[in-house]
Amino acid sequence: MLAMHPCDCCARSKGIDLVELPNALECCGFGGTFAIKNVDTSLAMLSDKMRCVLDTGAEVLCSADTSCLMHIGGGLHRQRAGVATVHLAEILAHTESEVA
Repeated sequence: MLAMHPCDCCARSKGIDLVELPNALECCGFGGTFAIKNVDTSLAMLSDKMRCVLDTGAEVLCSADTSCLMHIGGGLHRQRAGVATVHLAEILAHTESEVA
């Protein structure tokens, strides 16, 4: 079985222009109870992540982590940023892959 990085799957899918997210490996600040116990820190981390998302100019943010999508998506929605959040599985299920 061959493994492929999720970004490679998106990049090879027709109709998708992949834009790498700056600081993609930095946490969005959700982390389960972390967001409840450390509200100010969580919101600061979310703000940083949303700034990175908006700086890309992307219309859609894709992730394989539903918690991150919920946290970032909620923040973007409250700001009326116009950026949709979509799980990686949804994108792969609705695109024609050149990888197959």
